[in-house]
Amino acid sequence: MLAFVGMLVQELGITFPGSLDFAGKVPFDSVLKDGVGFPALQNIPPIGLAQIVLFGGIAEMIAIPARQYTGGPQNLPGGYDGSPGLIPGGYPWTEQITDAEERDRALNVEIQNGRAAMMGVFGAMCHSNLDSCDHHFFYPITHN
Repeated sequence: MLAFVGMLVQELGITFPGSLDFAGKVPFDSVLKDGVGFPALQNIPPIGLAQIVLFGGIAEMIAIPARQYTGGPQNLPGGYDGSPGLIPGGYPWTEQITDAEERDRALNVEIQNGRAAMMGVFGAMCHSNLDSCDHHFFYPITHN
């Protein structure tokens, strides 16, 4: 869902001040000069893309490695018990759902919301690549 909101913010032209490199040759707003989504990826220097991939790899292999999947307190697939400093053992001020039907419903709702958000981002990225129109996915919002 944050990715969808992030695309909207980018369409509005809101960017961080500063530059992608230390020399100041690639300002943040230059990434969006050809549009958001896939066209914006082409404006990121290769070393920047490598940093993104490296960060993802470090997160997957060191910060939250799959070998630490324990199922969590309720032995659910893909759950973490938590490790201090890296993974919280749950949300603060909440308790685990003990009723099996209620837990299954809550997990299904969470999965469906995640899928809907991914479809929204994918739709926005595909629409940004259409050559048949002058506007983009968020045109009604950003140009009124």
